[in-house]
Amino acid sequence: MSENIREIVFDCLLKVDEEGHKSHLVIREVLDKYDYLDNTDKNFIKRLFEGTIQKRITLDHAINRYSSKPVEKCKSAVKEILRMGAYQILYMDRVPDSAVCDEAVKLCIKRSRKEFSGFVNAVLRKLSREKENALCFDAIADNTLRLSVKYSLPEWLVRMLTKEQKNGEELIASLEKERPTTVRITDDPEGVLKAWEKAGLSFAKRPEIENVYDISGFHGMESVPGFLEGKIYVQDLSSMISVKKAYEGFEDAENVLDICAAPGGKSMYMAQLLKGKGHITSCDISDEKVDLIRKNAERLNYKNIDFVKNDATIYNEAFKDSFDIVIADVPCSGLGVISRKSDIKYRMSNELMADIVALQKEIADNVKLYVKKGGVLLYSTCTIHKAENERIVKYITKDETFVLEEDKQFLPNVDDIDGFYYARLRRVK
Repeated sequence: MSENIREIVFDCLLKVDEEGHKSHLVIREVLDKYDYLDNTDKNFIKRLFEGTIQKRITLDHAINRYSSKPVEKCKSAVKEILRMGAYQILYMDRVPDSAVCDEAVKLCIKRSRKEFSGFVNAVLRKLSREKENALCFDAIADNTLRLSVKYSLPEWLVRMLTKEQKNGEELIASLEKERPTTVRITDDPEGVLKAWEKAGLSFAKRPEIENVYDISGFHGMESVPGFLEGKIYVQDLSSMISVKKAYEGFEDAENVLDICAAPGGKSMYMAQLLKGKGHITSCDISDEKVDLIRKNAERLNYKNIDFVKNDATIYNEAFKDSFDIVIADVPCSGLGVISRKSDIKYRMSNELMADIVALQKEIADNVKLYVKKGGVLLYSTCTIHKAENERIVKYITKDETFVLEEDKQFLPNVDDIDGFYYARLRRVK
């Protein structure tokens, strides 16, 4: 293993913990930067980084059992070194525990202060000796705390999810499950499948939508045959299902609006369904996001999409009564995709939830006015929180301008896909 592998992970963790960077963007950037490393090292970086973030609460609980000082009171550098070491000891078996402790001490001396190295060494060696019992949580009497520690989910989120959803522990456990990468073949499916076979990729067809597959065995999407050629698009299955539901009955739609579109998946799938007909206006709040949508459309060679910088919270008179279909995949808490973006659960709070719901209502007030009479509004989120889903739909329909035709809450423990919600609403007045 290269000498700097753990230091790379350490720097990534500090970016998330100290600088507030989003974990999925950090790991994407670092794997691109160190693409010259062999796949074994890149896999180690990815697993150690993502695992240390995903299991943070569990790791802190285990560390605190063998530490004279609570981990949350340690300096950030020491905290992340302890967590990295604990994750390797408790969840990985590639490197002997003694080597994990030695590497943690070296990293502490290099990147923190030498006097902390003895503390780090003592804690990790104690944890190693007791690791058979470190992940036993049965003695925790308080059920909320037990679930929080076992599944590394903040207690307030445990309370919310067990109150709102059936089979609360089963749902919480499912949020940790790693999800496959799902792609839609947009062109030459026979040729793409043959190229995947030749490249040694593993893939499995999804029955719900034509030419959709779960794929694995690759390192970076650009290495997947068909991606750079514009023949495949990465998109969650639930997102595709929602777009297809909006499209039903509107096969000849002339005008479609995707109001919070970046990176553009719903716009791209709608363009594919419309087969080059009609016109899609794809919007987002910044030049960077609009450019991302444009790049995806150019890669797929879709010509019937316009790219517009637009703030969804501000009413746009030019959009009034103009669209057969309006897609509003609004900003949300993201609780349904915790398995892909683990730091979400630590960033979120009740106060931030309330701000998000208020934002969603602002957007809903505007997008209602953009749908033609008889047209459809597709409201969607990647969360499993009722206040952001069913309650927003009730807010939209309260004046009876819209009626709910169909909605669906996808749950990871029930549907074996990311948590996601959509509602198809028809404008009747």
